[in-house]
Amino acid sequence: MLTLYLSLLETEQDQKRFSYIYEEYLDWMLQIAYHYLQNEDDAKDAVHEIFYDMAKSGHLAPLESEDETKAYLFVCVRNRASRMMHRRNRATTVSLSEFYNLSSEYNVEKEVTTEDLKERLISYIKAMPTIYKDVLILYFVSNLTLKEIATVLDVPFKTIETRFRRGRALIKKEFGDLDI
Repeated sequence: MLTLYLSLLETEQDQKRFSYIYEEYLDWMLQIAYHYLQNEDDAKDAVHEIFYDMAKSGHLAPLESEDETKAYLFVCVRNRASRMMHRRNRATTVSLSEFYNLSSEYNVEKEVTTEDLKERLISYIKAMPTIYKDVLILYFVSNLTLKEIATVLDVPFKTIETRFRRGRALIKKEFGDLDI
């Protein structure tokens, strides 16, 4: 795919810059997209649409700092995933093979209960206001610290702390004492 994208760019400098962004952030973007879309193929489609649009338009992500680049790409992924969800307007489906590694010690009842809780939790986070949802996704999915999230979202650290605490409190209120 990278070769296709590079063929759309005019200058060698843009090609080098695009290659760096692609190689450095592809997996991270896929992880974020998957969290929103809960479907591996949809996540790949969303991320590749973003890269295609960047290459086609020549408008590449900023590279002044890693935080600025991540912030730009995070917003791109979030917006693309949101458009895809609205456009397709369908329920989230998850392949059983993605979650189950069947073995002789497989406990169906425990696994079904865990998966049900996981699906309810994901749905609940998706329905949360964006200010809480973005912080929780970056914290739990991308494993960023609250300071890193403040930098990525360009929001004061204390605000991120408050949003995280309130988002977690909403989850605990809805689901009880989960270990989050």
